[in-house]
Amino acid sequence: MIPMGYGEYGAASDEGDNSSPTTPTSVGVGDERVARAEGIKKAKSRFKGKAPSSQAFKELETFNTRLQLFGESMNVSNKAEMKRLEIQERKEARKQRKIELEQYRINWEQLSRLEQKVNREQWEDEMIVILRNNFQRFNNDA
Repeated sequence: MIPMGYGEYGAASDEGDNSSPTTPTSVGVGDERVARAEGIKKAKSRFKGKAPSSQAFKELETFNTRLQLFGESMNVSNKAEMKRLEIQERKEARKQRKIELEQYRINWEQLSRLEQKVNREQWEDEMIVILRNNFQRFNNDA
């Protein structure tokens, strides 16, 4: 068992088997206890078995209502955040699609110019093959 006391500083200690307090509760009387004056410290026994006051219920209901409203507001803000993220994703997808279309247009112009050339070099023929493959992939993805 772990000792409860604090040792030499005079705080509560678990050293003795004596269950009575070391300081008397009244002057000159050994084991008798004198009731404390009302309002100084309420005894626990006064509260045992009693139902909480109606004020405590009102405070609990108010707390529960506030907690529920907070939860609902969090749901609303979470839904708004999810909607904002969806809109952001759609914007990003549109930007990406615009970039792809611009790249498609540039590649198309480049392919057209290369195909119009009469005397092409070997690298130009290879470039034509690469561009045509890119167009086939782009059309298959769309």
